[in-house]
Amino acid sequence: MTLSSVLQFLIAATLIELTPGPNMGYLALVSARRGLGAGLLTVVGVTLGLAAHLIAAAAGLSQMAVGQPVLYQALRWGGVAYLLWLAFDAWRSRTTPTELDQAGQGDWRDVRRGFLTNVLNPKALIFYLTVIPSFVPPDATSGPRAVLTLGALHLAVSVAIHLGLVALGARAYGWVAQAGRVRRVQGAFAIGLVAVAAWVAWSTRGA
Repeated sequence: MTLSSVLQFLIAATLIELTPGPNMGYLALVSARRGLGAGLLTVVGVTLGLAAHLIAAAAGLSQMAVGQPVLYQALRWGGVAYLLWLAFDAWRSRTTPTELDQAGQGDWRDVRRGFLTNVLNPKALIFYLTVIPSFVPPDATSGPRAVLTLGALHLAVSVAIHLGLVALGARAYGWVAQAGRVRRVQGAFAIGLVAVAAWVAWSTRGA
């Protein structure tokens, strides 16, 4: 790979990450609803999910998943179903709104949820299967190593953008946590997750 191709990839990865999608929507909702701590832990989970897709792509497992329509559809609808379950859980918690009383603290569940929402995200699978290989020279003798290198650069770009997004979302946390707004925000969070699930289902329908 040349320096020029790496720079082109960084520009492409940045533009893709700045495009509204499931990760941006979920991270913004979590940080505004639960604060900076929960948002940062969710970023850890999201990054681990992207890393899992990267390893699968380098090992050739992603090609196998996309090549098998049943596996791809299982991944696609599994991600949609998980987001809908999170929406249901958020709506149900409107009657016992304890999460917003944690002063912005998160826990391992935020890492787990961030990981699952991304490892079940077919858009991440498609990115590592189509975008990254397009920047690897056809005559490259170290294809998997080149994929891992570009994937690591993408992880760095995504972390930087996600951290900025979480910081912006967390600024709304103080307003959200005020008395009288908790239940409305819980409901809005649930509706937002449904919207994210719908976006995933729609945007990956023809993949």
